[in-house]
Amino acid sequence: MIELKNLCKEYATNDGTLVALKDINLKIEDGSIYGIIGLSGAGKSTLVRCINLLERPTSGDVIINGEELTKVKKKRLLELRRDIGMIFQNFNLLEQRTVEANIRFPLELAKEPKDNANKRIKELLKIVGLEDKANAYPSQLSGGQKQRVAIARALATNPKYLLCDEATSALDPNTTTAILDLLKNINHDLGITIVIITHEMRVVESICTHVAVIDKSQIVESGSVSEVFSFPRSQIAKELIIPNLIRSIKSSGNNKLRLVFDGKITDKPIISGLAIECGVAVNILFADTKNIDGKIYGHMVIEVPLDSSQCEKVKDYLNTHNVIFKEEI
Repeated sequence: MIELKNLCKEYATNDGTLVALKDINLKIEDGSIYGIIGLSGAGKSTLVRCINLLERPTSGDVIINGEELTKVKKKRLLELRRDIGMIFQNFNLLEQRTVEANIRFPLELAKEPKDNANKRIKELLKIVGLEDKANAYPSQLSGGQKQRVAIARALATNPKYLLCDEATSALDPNTTTAILDLLKNINHDLGITIVIITHEMRVVESICTHVAVIDKSQIVESGSVSEVFSFPRSQIAKELIIPNLIRSIKSSGNNKLRLVFDGKITDKPIISGLAIECGVAVNILFADTKNIDGKIYGHMVIEVPLDSSQCEKVKDYLNTHNVIFKEEI
């Protein structure tokens, strides 16, 4: 487990002290895919770099499997870092090395015997689907292929944790989907805990089990993806998860309800059923729902008549079908 306790990071600047992280407290359970989301400048990248001490915290504790990283000796820290792989937005490959040599690099640092390293490299090339690119150079690869090499390199020393700092930001949507599928398979097949730093909602929605929202250097809320996405509490989470379109909707003044889909409903025709059973004309003003692992998550805003009896019929129908709704939007 990764545990951060009262983590703070400050930088001295010409204009005074810059607070990059303030009183961060997080628990990342083994086996999870944990997303940390926020706007640019919120402190996401600093946070992930503190986990493996690429950035040393000003104060607070970074605990990996019960060991506090800031208190161990240098030799032990190097050993612990082998359990923490990391991939970056811009891949950080060595341009003068082939794919095979890039993956070999951390094994060389670990003084792994050549025969063992060769076997491991072959395994990793298969995992990331690049068996035919072993002798290619980074300049000959696409962005998605470069990231696959970076993932293979990060996995070379059999880490327990994989930190991903905006790992898909430089990729097109289709390639992003392929890389996220690869990460999900790695988590499932190898049991590696993955921490994903991102500003993209689709990344968290696609593969994360848990998420923390960071704003102005602080964690403002955290929990399971279904919980946070269905019932965002903080203002920044609402802005990230429920688009501003909801708040800008204009209508004739009829009652508006926000329906919350929290994964308990699959593909039932809720709205058409509502209109038929209640005999009420329902206008869908906005919908943003996603299918995550076969379950529906998201929000929908509907407009129902002002007539109180008809409105109550709608609410009764929603309650009967276990659809959570809010009257204030």
